[in-house]
Amino acid sequence: MTTTAPRTANVRTGPDGRPVVGLDLGGTKIAAALVGADGTVLARHSRPTPARAGAAAVLDALAAAAAEVDPGRAAALLGIAAAGVVDPRTGMVTSATDSIPGWAGTALGAGLADRTGYAVACDNDVRATAGPELAALNAERQDHGSLLFAAIGTGVGGAIAADGRMLHGASGIAGHLGHLPSPEAAGLPCTCGSTGHLEVIASGPGIAAHYERLTGAPVDRLETVALRAAQGEPAAVSAITTGAAAAGQVLGGLANAFGPDRVVVGGGVPRIGPLYEDALRAAFVSELMEPLRGLVPRAPLLGHDAAVLGAAALTTTLPLHHPGAHR
Repeated sequence: MTTTAPRTANVRTGPDGRPVVGLDLGGTKIAAALVGADGTVLARHSRPTPARAGAAAVLDALAAAAAEVDPGRAAALLGIAAAGVVDPRTGMVTSATDSIPGWAGTALGAGLADRTGYAVACDNDVRATAGPELAALNAERQDHGSLLFAAIGTGVGGAIAADGRMLHGASGIAGHLGHLPSPEAAGLPCTCGSTGHLEVIASGPGIAAHYERLTGAPVDRLETVALRAAQGEPAAVSAITTGAAAAGQVLGGLANAFGPDRVVVGGGVPRIGPLYEDALRAAFVSELMEPLRGLVPRAPLLGHDAAVLGAAALTTTLPLHHPGAHR
């Protein structure tokens, strides 16, 4: 992917200019930040996600993380970027994998508002991370930017924005790119219960699993496959390029479907090196219709703080769930 230098986010707070708490919830870690009106991170905190302890324990841990970064209660608003399918209008987690057992059906917005006393905006973690990307694009396109954002890591997530607005769809499911069909994944079971989806061939675990199918030898992680590919092992090269090409083909087809101004590909998998990036780019470009020739995937603008900055920015664009509100 074409790389750009990391930038700070333009995170707008309320009219009083108070900071905002941003939370990023993953299956293994919670990251928290207090974000100033200019997008500066004023305080940080992280802790393990008590995923196996149930949804209530996860909400309690999120509230504790917020308290760590804002002990003086300088903020009035909190934004959370959460794993799973999140409907920002209802504040509910409508679907989730077993990385956090019992997470589906959780009243994320209301539960966190009641525990913290903040007004809470919530969304899926990938859409939240894509928010600052869309804001930057809208600044260039007079608020009419269209964006295709993919996050390829342990899973394959995504976000789609058209004419300046992030799409959420029914139950908050819009943008789940990992569950689009992929010929390379035909017959392979997906975590969603179906088969043949992009995630099972293009994600980090998917690439590692494909390497195991090719060699019959177990492998501990994607980085091991990448190291063997760098040493020229044909099976490792094939596993990586197959996953990358599958992702590029799906993204190219989506680009034809709605014509984005920009395509951004982030997550841990693209960072394994040029072998993956080149294969994804080649497959993407080969799918494009003539008017889109010249469009190439780009790396994200922001670095490790992207999710918490994007979470904080949710408070400016999404419905707020207030403490004690009638459910």
